[in-house]
Amino acid sequence: MLERMGMQLPEWARDSHPFVRYEIGAAQASSRRRRLLQAAGATVLLALLFGMGYLIATRFLQDVPGQNLTESLSAILFWPTLGLQIILQIAALALTANTVSEQKRRQTWDSLRATEGGTKLLLRARWIAVYYRLRPLLALTLLIRAVLILGILYDLTAFQGRYIDLLVNNITPDVSPVVGVCLLAFVMSASLLLPLTSVGMDAAVGLLISALVQGRVYSILVQIVLVILRLLLLAVLLIAVTQFTLGTLPLDSAPAWLLIGGFGAVGDWGLSFLHLGFFSEIWAIVPFGILLGVALMGFALAQSAFSEWLLAFAVRRAEQIG
Repeated sequence: MLERMGMQLPEWARDSHPFVRYEIGAAQASSRRRRLLQAAGATVLLALLFGMGYLIATRFLQDVPGQNLTESLSAILFWPTLGLQIILQIAALALTANTVSEQKRRQTWDSLRATEGGTKLLLRARWIAVYYRLRPLLALTLLIRAVLILGILYDLTAFQGRYIDLLVNNITPDVSPVVGVCLLAFVMSASLLLPLTSVGMDAAVGLLISALVQGRVYSILVQIVLVILRLLLLAVLLIAVTQFTLGTLPLDSAPAWLLIGGFGAVGDWGLSFLHLGFFSEIWAIVPFGILLGVALMGFALAQSAFSEWLLAFAVRRAEQIG
């Protein structure tokens, strides 16, 4: 997927590399019947998610989902996409958290350690294989975001193309419509990057767990604790942002900016910012809210760098395992 976007992957990250090919092959070495059952289960799950999204958006068929096309799309797609992102986070963690213990059970760990750079190649191959294994869900998540971005571009054509002029009027800081469009482009770009960097972060955390926690039971317990903490954080951020936008949670400018930014960075990965009606409301009530897109882009790049550091740290720890 990244190669199709024009990004050059390093040799160890390509599916032609022996370690990566082995990891992908191990994931695909299931029977035809099992693959069909998995595909059927995924289809049913997606149907349930999007069905629930429509029911929630329409208040269980009691109301229209939105006042216009883009508002309706955002309302219908938000909850299913949030559910997909939670599944991606859990899957990325689970796919890597038992890497070292798996090799020990297969009695291949000593051979890997004896091979020059074997441990590093194994962990990096398992990390990149997460993207290959989860590419259907990742592709769907990015496709939904692309649809919402098209909705933003469609909204900008309203009022004979002067809609952005109305949105940036009387906000802090005072910016021109051209600058407003450029800052909006940061949001759209960050919303496409955050799913990729966040999945990479969770996969790197899973590898660090595999290097630090050897017992399978303890590894599972650590994963469960991390998942629960992540879900609690998401729930707290979602409730706080909802109460703030409804006016029931009064906050000063700086805490409000950090709350909205934190929700976009680690909560919904900038998904809610792809509804221009919601995001423009943030511009109006939160000073410097229009700069949140720049902050999200910076966070995505920093998260990518931190994931690389975690991966390198996990490799160093794994090399010390006897």
